[in-house]
Amino acid sequence: MAELDVERFWDRMEKLQSHFSKHRSTPAWSDATILNLSHGPLGDDDTDTTYWKSTILHQYMFGYEIPDLVMLLKTVVVKDNNDDDNDNDDDDVTKTNNNTSLELHILATKKKIAFLEPAEKYITKKKEKHHSIVFYTKNKGDNNQANYEALWKAVVGDESENGGGEEEDGGEKENKVVVVGTLLKEMESNISRGPSALVGIWERDYLQTNAAAASSDDDDDKKKKISLVDCSAGLSHVWSVKDEVELDLMKKSSVLSNKILKHGGIPQLETIINEDKPLTHEALATKIDGMIEDPSAINLKIPPDDVASCYFPIVQSGGKYDFRVSAMSSESMLRYDVICVSLGARYQNYCSTIARTFLVDAPKAVSQTYELLLGMHESCRGAMVPGKPLKHVYQAAQAFLQNERPDLVSNLPKNLGFGMGLEFRDSQYILNAKNGTLFREGMVFTLNSVLQNLELTDKEKASTPSESAIKKVDTYGLQIADMIVIRGDDGGEVMTKLKSSLSDVSYSINDDDDDDDDEEEDDDPDAKLARKLAQEEEDDANNNHQETNGRKSSRLAKHADAAQDVQEGVAVRERKQISLLKRRNEERLQELARKNNRSLGDGENDKPEEIQAFPSTKRYPDQLGPNQVKVDMEHQTVILPVFGNPVPFHISTIKNVVLPDPDNKATYLRINFYTAGMAVGKDAPLNTAKLVAKYAPYATFVREMTFRSLDPHTLTQAFRQITALRKKVRQKELREQEEANLVEQERLVRTKNERVPRLSDLTMRPVFAGRKTQGNLEAHSNGLRFISTRSEVVDIMYNNIKYAIFQPCENEIMVLIHFHLKNEIMVGKKRQLDIQFFTEVVDASQTVDQGRRSMYDPDEMDDEQRERQLRRKLNQAFRDFCKKVDAVAKRNNYTDLEFDVPYRDLGFTGNPHKEMVFIQPTLNCLVNLTETPFFCIDLADIDHCHFERVTYMSKAFDMVIVFKDFTKQPAQITMIDASEKDAIQDWLTDMELTYTQGPMNLNWKQIINTIQQDDRFYMDTEEDEVTPKEAGWDFLRMYGHDDSDDDDEDEDDSGYSDSENKVAAGGGESDDENDDDDDDAGSLDSEDEEEFYEDESEDDDDFDADEELEEQGMDWDDMEKQAMREDRSKKYSVDDDPAVARGAGNNNKRRGSSSNGQQQQHPKKQRRNVAMAMAKRDKQRRR
Repeated sequence: MAELDVERFWDRMEKLQSHFSKHRSTPAWSDATILNLSHGPLGDDDTDTTYWKSTILHQYMFGYEIPDLVMLLKTVVVKDNNDDDNDNDDDDVTKTNNNTSLELHILATKKKIAFLEPAEKYITKKKEKHHSIVFYTKNKGDNNQANYEALWKAVVGDESENGGGEEEDGGEKENKVVVVGTLLKEMESNISRGPSALVGIWERDYLQTNAAAASSDDDDDKKKKISLVDCSAGLSHVWSVKDEVELDLMKKSSVLSNKILKHGGIPQLETIINEDKPLTHEALATKIDGMIEDPSAINLKIPPDDVASCYFPIVQSGGKYDFRVSAMSSESMLRYDVICVSLGARYQNYCSTIARTFLVDAPKAVSQTYELLLGMHESCRGAMVPGKPLKHVYQAAQAFLQNERPDLVSNLPKNLGFGMGLEFRDSQYILNAKNGTLFREGMVFTLNSVLQNLELTDKEKASTPSESAIKKVDTYGLQIADMIVIRGDDGGEVMTKLKSSLSDVSYSINDDDDDDDDEEEDDDPDAKLARKLAQEEEDDANNNHQETNGRKSSRLAKHADAAQDVQEGVAVRERKQISLLKRRNEERLQELARKNNRSLGDGENDKPEEIQAFPSTKRYPDQLGPNQVKVDMEHQTVILPVFGNPVPFHISTIKNVVLPDPDNKATYLRINFYTAGMAVGKDAPLNTAKLVAKYAPYATFVREMTFRSLDPHTLTQAFRQITALRKKVRQKELREQEEANLVEQERLVRTKNERVPRLSDLTMRPVFAGRKTQGNLEAHSNGLRFISTRSEVVDIMYNNIKYAIFQPCENEIMVLIHFHLKNEIMVGKKRQLDIQFFTEVVDASQTVDQGRRSMYDPDEMDDEQRERQLRRKLNQAFRDFCKKVDAVAKRNNYTDLEFDVPYRDLGFTGNPHKEMVFIQPTLNCLVNLTETPFFCIDLADIDHCHFERVTYMSKAFDMVIVFKDFTKQPAQITMIDASEKDAIQDWLTDMELTYTQGPMNLNWKQIINTIQQDDRFYMDTEEDEVTPKEAGWDFLRMYGHDDSDDDDEDEDDSGYSDSENKVAAGGGESDDENDDDDDDAGSLDSEDEEEFYEDESEDDDDFDADEELEEQGMDWDDMEKQAMREDRSKKYSVDDDPAVARGAGNNNKRRGSSSNGQQQQHPKKQRRNVAMAMAKRDKQRRR
């Protein structure tokens, strides 16, 4: 049974009364003194009352629509008994609820009054409130005449209460007309539809009749004359700002619209396009409308009674577009060109809408215009700031287009959206160029960014596939609509999260029959080279691809995936990498300069500390006998007899001690010391190594000492003591080194007097002392504390967390939280930079019985179901904990802590350590967190990436990650599948990380050592600052360099051996490389190509098999003479032609430079030119 929410009713009624009292004299209320807020009977088939102001008012106040109800609202001044001088201040518009009260008069049936009676009981209990409600029950006996008279008396009975009259000095009334605010547009409909209804009789016989009398010249009984004004604008202002309950419902409504389009509309559209189904716009709109009315069709568990459609969905294509909210889907067939889809859903009467444009086989001009619309949409969203006028949005759109494309300003519509809520389109809050109403926090709008009547020329359509439907489009339009809530100074917050980027709305369904548009001339030689390489990759990729004249087997392909298979996508990536390499070289030069400045003066810290065993001989231990090896554990000293005198040696100077096998008479002990002239070893104490290096130039060192004793016990005991002391000192030194660079952490401040966020039954990695560490993780004021079951404690401070990563359990066996720290902390006896807490969803290993189990085994199905439920439960528990930790950190001003989730879609499989793992990027890292040791690389520490073993035949490649800190060896990820290369390179480019690739594995230890010694590595000139060189990692780029190292190949593989040998002599290229170049012959000019093939055919005619048979019978002397003649002939043929000589000589120069300063051609093209020139020379000589 429906019940009235009494508190919400009075809160909103007071909000209405407050606004009415304060702003009565404004145009919104038109000086009204009383409000007639009656709602007529339910609408018939010809009248839709869904968005009437009175309907919305009832839903806003009561939560339900109550038809045929008369309601009057008037404000009454609450007089202060202690101040009678203020009795006449009735019309002071600055008064608030503290000095005015609300008086309601309601006429309805008995059941409706019973529904509203709790509101009267509520104010009876709250005696401090001066509001009142007067109910009038419908009475059929006198046709409600008594009720109408009582209502009329409430309207005109006491003008002083209503502020309708002002007394002059003589006490005579000057104005006797009562101004009644009503909904004028609805009054005529109420009277015509319900002449016998309560509202119809009241508004016809009393309000309308008396309003007509007031406009006549008859002065009789003028006190009962009234004036009617429209109050719909005032009501719009009342509910324009949404409270928390309304904002929650608006968000749910927006999510509903978002999901309907994402999981219903778009899949339907894709299925139609993919299967090439003929369907009308109206039929597709009907399907989408059915999903709105029944969300269970897309697996949304929402009661059907809570949802409805705001309007019939609008689907448009084929060059005819109408972006008004009153537009209708036509009965014409859907065409696969520019498709605009708009829909709106209502959730518990709150409205939302969303619109997207989908581009099918769109030419470049349409895609560029769409990206421009995205920028305009974002600019408009940023202009939706509290305190700014609504027209500021339209002005932002105009300013954006004026700056980017002034010719498109005229293509803007008259408005860019409107306010929404219970009312679908609030006419008082239109986002046009004239509306001066101010944005306020809590308002909700639909931002409808549109560019209409755009022209598409034949030239712009020339690059599209011949079968594309967009070939027939001459004009088109673009639309993006989102729900926006006004929040803060950063612009409105988007509530419809459906992606709208170009790659998300673009589809390609036809093969490209023609090449892409010719790119604009670019003087940048690197850009030309990038396009050249892109064409070569495209040719190689299509060698084994059989072209078809029909559509692809899978007709629907996203542009983001197809871009890797076309020339333009690869060219754009290469061009970005070229510019990125230049920019990163400059940045690295600046970083290294700053680092060198900071490192000045640090040399003082490298001075060694002198060793002093004893300050004097008086400190020698007691009972020190002559010719005795004595170990002083307290002073870490070994006292050795030298010529009968005890000489102390600090334990840090001893390299090792050896106890050789004793002979028949004596035992020996040999002690070796650290000395100059030999490697001290990695186990040497750091200070000892510095001392050896310091005194090496001029000091004399003792390398070893050997002692002999007839008493085996004495030297054996000394050996054990020296060994134990060395081990003890070494462990102490290692511990000090571990703790040397540790940053002192602040003390944990435990949270008190409130509930602490906690995750229980977690396992921590790394572990304490080699044992599995389990316990609980708690979030306190300034950090996290892990307490194990053995009372071991690890504190992680918020300000020491560099990156926090939450990885839900999807395909893994665990759900985890990982912390990558800024400074290392001690866990047990080791320093750790990565700490992880996880819970296993299933055991890593499970016992399987010997019996076979059916795939329909109910026990197994139950286990799988329980596992899925456990996954969801653990994921939610960890996700909630992350949110609570984030809230605690923000509350204590640790704003940098944010949990990141790996991008599984960008992940790939590789081997970073000793096993194949799944590696995923996050916002700031590249990680694998499920296996140990952890693989976690900070993207900010990466200087460059290089791909090894990249060839067209290899199925896998390796990825080398070079760090900015050259003291660290590069990280390697091996055995990455070749199909992942393009995706990884796209991601690196998006992250602005440079990469190169090559076919060979490199010696990175040697490369890094060379780079460390090269101060001009990132510069493009040698030390003379004149000689050019490749800057930074440009030397690793496998294109643009000569690959002449195959001179010893066979030269007699074909009938063109002479010309090929000349190529090998001039350009240093092998036969295999020339064969590869022939595959790229499409890049030659048509004229040269025909001439080249013509020369080859003539050479074939000159070929004589008998000559070859004669050559086979030559002896060694004849063959040697012939080889010498051929060598001379080759030299002559190259030197004779200047063009050929220059072409061959340029191969040895660096890419991109020549002696005359002109840009050099690509080496492959040079080789082709050389081959053609030599073919011409051979032809002339034979003639």
